[in-house]
This record gives sequence, structure tokens and C-alpha cells, in this order.
Amino acid sequence: MDELFKKQKKNLGIEVLRMILCFWVLCFHCLNQKKINYFLFFLTKTKFYHVPCFCFMSFYFSYKIFLLRDMNNCKKRIERLLIPYIIWPLIIFIINNYLLKKSIISFSVYQLIIQLILGRQFIVPFWYLFVIIFLTLLFFILSSLSKKNFIFIIQILGLFSYIVQYSNYYNFLEKYNSNVKGSIIGALFLLPLSVTGIIIAKSNIITIFKENVGKTLFFSYLLIYSSFKYNIFVDIGAYKGMINIFTSVSLFIGFYLLPFEKSCNFFQKSIKYFTSYTNGIYCLHSYIIYCFKLYFRISGIFQNSIIIYLFTYFISFLGMKILGKTKLKYLFI
Repeated sequence: MDELFKKQKKNLGIEVLRMILCFWVLCFHCLNQKKINYFLFFLTKTKFYHVPCFCFMSFYFSYKIFLLRDMNNCKKRIERLLIPYIIWPLIIFIINNYLLKKSIISFSVYQLIIQLILGRQFIVPFWYLFVIIFLTLLFFILSSLSKKNFIFIIQILGLFSYIVQYSNYYNFLEKYNSNVKGSIIGALFLLPLSVTGIIIAKSNIITIFKENVGKTLFFSYLLIYSSFKYNIFVDIGAYKGMINIFTSVSLFIGFYLLPFEKSCNFFQKSIKYFTSYTNGIYCLHSYIIYCFKLYFRISGIFQNSIIIYLFTYFISFLGMKILGKTKLKYLFI
């Protein structure tokens, strides 16, 4: 979570949501989509709200960086993102090339460079970190150049992004390889989510919702159910279209307003414990899935998703015990 958010008291509902989204991402990368277990409603092949919701929350909790042009916290945010973005690929490169059998899964220096530049090569999910870093720098530059018109400018960018998405103007990128295309298109698709996060945070509308928690939660869950059950908007593909804003905001409000703070101390501590290390789990899961399938021949069933989640949690737990007093803690939290 962002540095600004860390200084505030954590919202336990959002921590639970982060854990669900993290597990959701892991399931999509682990499960055999043809034999998927549907007893969890979000495990459908056409619903990709996890990454958009992550993006929305990231900029919701960091909006003051841009509105106040806070250089110090912007540097901290970039540092927090760059540490896992750079160090995890280096660690995995060393493990693959020098600790495991090179003939099986070794990586070249060229592949490492591509991974570090674009966030895609042998740790594909890092395209998301690439996008968040890029959008953070873009928004901070824009806010520094024009504080008065910053919100208007990013609103125009968000609208432009939707025009490009719905018109398929980005198809010219198809001539590039998947690494280049994936990261650039990812930034284009997530741009409106980041803009919406900033705007909603600035509006402070969540305060109004707190005055009518029961009714707000009712409509939030009704909207969430509707977005999964029905095609409310035209389906134009993963991470694309207004449905992502619609669902991300509904999920955020639906969990943010949950009254966990009224529960007993033991329950609150349990939530904090079980929802920890989502960053480490996100960063490690694709590589661990690959290793498990390679060495243990596991199949893409739901039970194995739980095993991999717990395994990456355990690695992150140990990592925090060893590195928790250094900046390398950002590899896990």
C-alpha cells in the first residue's frame, strides 16, 4: 500500500479486499480455465476486475501526492515500487541461472534487461508495476506543470483513453512483440482507473457514504452482483471499458464501509495477520506457479491455488522476519 496510506490507520475492509484481489490474480494464473471451479463467484473466465480495482485503490490512497505536489512522498512511492520491480527479477535471474538447472529455465541477460525495462519477460505480472510507476511519474509531472488544471487534464486523458479503447485505435501496437505491446496497452487501459481513484478521493464522497452505511452497502453489493451476473456494459475485453470503473468503485465502497472496527480486538488482529504480505504474494506467485508445475507437476485445480498462496505467504513472512527493518521489506509488503 502507498506510503501515505501507511501513515493512516489501516482500513480492515480494504485489507480483506486486497487479499481477495491478490488471490483472484493468483487463481487466474494458476487454474486450468477449462476445468475451473465456479463455487467462488469471481472465478469466471470473462471477469477481470482484480487489476483495475488494485489500480483504483493505489491512486485513491496516493492522491495527495499529486494535488499537493509532494515531492518527498512521490519519491517514497516510487522507491517502494522500484524495489520489488528491480530486485525480484534480479533474484529470480540468479536463482534460475546459477542455482537451478540452466538447461531447463535459464534466462539471458537480454531477457533480464527487457524485464527491467518493460516489466514483462519472465515475470509477466510486473507489467502492472510498470504501469503504476509510469502513471505516478506522469501525474506528478502534470500536477507540477499545471496545478490549477491538473484534474481537468487527467480527466481529458481518461476520456481519451476510453475513446481509444472503444474504437480499437490501439490496434497499431499489434505489430510489436507482446512485451512492448502488453505494457503500453496496460497503461492505456488502467489510465481511467487511476484518474477515477484521484477524483473520488479528492471529492471525499466516502464521508457522505459513511452517514448511510447500511443503504450504501446494500446498493454496493447489488451493483457488484449485477456486474458479475449481467453484461451491464458492452464487453470489449479484459481491463477495458467503463465496467471496470463501475465494479472497482463498488468493490472499494462495499469493503471500505464494513464495520470491522467495531469487532473485538482478537478478530481485528486476525484480519491483519491473514491479510498481510499481499505485495510479496503478488510479486512471487507467477514464478512459484511455474516452479511448482515444473518440478512437482501440479495441476491447475483450486486446491493448488490455495497451496501456492500459502507458500508465497510463508516466503514473505520469513522475508519480513529477516529484512523487515530495512527497505527491502518492500519486497513483501
